Amino acid sequence: MLSNSLRTYIRLFLILIPVIIFGAYIFKNAVNIPYDDDEALLISINSIQENSRNLFHALVVQHNDHRIFFSRLAAVLIAFFNGEMNFRIMIIFGYLNLILLGHALYLVFKTVSNRLIFFLPATILIFSPIVYVVHLWSITAFEQTLAITFSLYCLYFLQPSKQKIWYWAFPFAIAATLANLDGLSIIPVGLVWLLLQKRTRESLMFTIFSAVYLFFFFKGFRFSFSSESFTLSQTIWLIFRGFVSFTGSITKVLSDSHVYILSLTAGGVFLVIYLLFFIKKFTTSEGWKGVWLPVNFAEICFLKLLACGFMIAMGRGMSNIDSMAAMRFQVYSASICILFYLFLLSNLKNGKFKYGVFLVFLIGTVTLNGWSYAKYGKAVANHNDELKADSYNFPNHSFFIHQYSAARDHDPTFFKHYTFPEYFSKSEMFAWEEQIKSQNLDAAVVFKTNVIEDKSLYGKYIYPVLNIEIDHLPASIPRKNVYLLLSEDNKNDKPYMVALRVNDNNWLGSLMKKELPPASFSTIIPQKMPQGIYNAALCWTENGNPKSLLIAKDFAVKSN
Repeated sequence: MLSNSLRTYIRLFLILIPVIIFGAYIFKNAVNIPYDDDEALLISINSIQENSRNLFHALVVQHNDHRIFFSRLAAVLIAFFNGEMNFRIMIIFGYLNLILLGHALYLVFKTVSNRLIFFLPATILIFSPIVYVVHLWSITAFEQTLAITFSLYCLYFLQPSKQKIWYWAFPFAIAATLANLDGLSIIPVGLVWLLLQKRTRESLMFTIFSAVYLFFFFKGFRFSFSSESFTLSQTIWLIFRGFVSFTGSITKVLSDSHVYILSLTAGGVFLVIYLLFFIKKFTTSEGWKGVWLPVNFAEICFLKLLACGFMIAMGRGMSNIDSMAAMRFQVYSASICILFYLFLLSNLKNGKFKYGVFLVFLIGTVTLNGWSYAKYGKAVANHNDELKADSYNFPNHSFFIHQYSAARDHDPTFFKHYTFPEYFSKSEMFAWEEQIKSQNLDAAVVFKTNVIEDKSLYGKYIYPVLNIEIDHLPASIPRKNVYLLLSEDNKNDKPYMVALRVNDNNWLGSLMKKELPPASFSTIIPQKMPQGIYNAALCWTENGNPKSLLIAKDFAVKSN
């Protein structure tokens, strides 16, 4: 028989396995290249470097609909201690925020059960590629995750058992709002919970504090609203639909083609089960003494995440239902699922029922975790390939090919406090270019380019939208780490580098096939390179040796 201490160590080890594995995943895939809204971090660094008196304003100034204090603070500290900005360092340190979220969820769990193994589904779900979009992107790694974490810490200090130190809830409420706008929902939720506990004095103090703080928070604030208009009945329905979809969007990982129905179904199940327990609460006298309504820590945390989902539904659900299940919100989805699980454990009195719920969620989270590693591996690789290609394009051409399709690229001086890493050495580029010059065209390869005229999908692009398709390739061409080089004919200018995606939408089928067909590639990019006559070649590295294949000559890239 194993001793109790040994069993505890084994359970702790099982709980930490997902944390360690996903941490290694983040460490492996983090790249030191700015992506999209990361420009806000460089704006802050540049502003502070120009005048240190800009520090406070640079950290709290509005970014879109948010005040991203912690994202900016992390970037400024990295730039200060490192000598320049490093996005890889920020991503890796951002993983600590996910660990903090795990700790906050553990604080909730401790009020629910004393069986450590019951916490295993939480770590399996939270520490998985389901949240890769948030935690492989430096700016978001300090936004949504911290907004949730600080909100849970705030509620932790608003528990009846923490009345002597309840004032610690104030700084965590502020922190939640300065991580991401969605953190604002902690203020009404926290106030309502104090009122339900009949804590009149604390409720009054929390109200006064919130009113004063929100006055300064919203001073000069501007919201971005959708230009679409709806009737009242449409608005209520769209918000409700978006809210339910958001609640169950953890199921997005199962199928991209059935996101809407899966999310609505799962969200409906979560909400109906919660309402049944809520109704049952009125049939018993347990927990009603001294309160208006008994709401435990696990339940209020679950309600806090639902309030956050409602906020997001009001902002985004009316214009696009698909955005409610966007990958950037998956850290919310995973947290909602885990807090729903903890809410169930807190309301079940029968030990067998608790164990049954644990087994259901354990099987479900193990499935989702493993599924996400298999499903999102290619997406992560494609994302990194695009960033690496742009780490070459910007220093050589002063623009990103895979970014800023709806805005102009920054001037090179904008990146004066950041150095682009060199993923492709000069010798490697020289070898590719020399090989291409001496190659004959492979006539079997099909290379197609066309400007996409349909503006319904790409209306925000300020450049023509160029579609590239490459097919009928030799079987020797690898299926990953392959780039397209576009060089202007009869010019010695440096080529343009384009990342490619393998044409294989059925990721599950390709995962199970032992023998894969020859690779074919495609990509859709903003046409930022000038119009002219180009040659195209595939380039990759095999066992450290540069390899290439000329696939097209003298094709025209035209302006739209």
